[in-house]
Amino acid sequence: MNTSRIAATAALTLLALTACAGTSESTPATPAGTRPSPASSSAAASNIQRPATNDLVGEVSAEGARAFLYYYFDLKAYVLQTGDAAAVLEVLDGAASEQAEAERLKAVYDGGGWVLGGQPKVENVYLTTPEDEVVEGADVTALIPVNPDAYTEFAEDGAVAEQRPFSPAGTIYTATVRYADGAWKVTSLEETPDAVLPEA
Repeated sequence: MNTSRIAATAALTLLALTACAGTSESTPATPAGTRPSPASSSAAASNIQRPATNDLVGEVSAEGARAFLYYYFDLKAYVLQTGDAAAVLEVLDGAASEQAEAERLKAVYDGGGWVLGGQPKVENVYLTTPEDEVVEGADVTALIPVNPDAYTEFAEDGAVAEQRPFSPAGTIYTATVRYADGAWKVTSLEETPDAVLPEA
């Protein structure tokens, strides 16, 4: 009886291992046509996925506000690569300059053009609103040092429409965000390169 059990167990183990091996071998690889491809001087980026969010971005807290601002700059990078202005517009409440820039990028892509580079790399998010004042409905302000890549905008025919060089000094943005109706929104975001960052 014990011999029968051992034999049955061995057979089941072998079957399970064979099934696992079959599963891993039959898992399809990502087709080359759906892999993300960065922009180049001859073509726009393709198959760029919208940035994923996380639970922290939805929190009404200082950490939630910081996480949301990091996420917002990820969205800006995504729009630079895709022209999908809706991704940014849905998290704006005011912020006229941001709305105008998102719509301008949409027009570039709708017209057959594209952008190479310009990705904003956030170095830090400094909340200037005291943490205990970060509550629902309150305006929360922050200073955000950013170091964007060199920017080149191409027209449909591949001609360079606009260029901005890489600046090692970067820049600083001043942001105001507000949590209302279950989500953070950007109410103002302006470049303020002369702003003084708090001491670390």
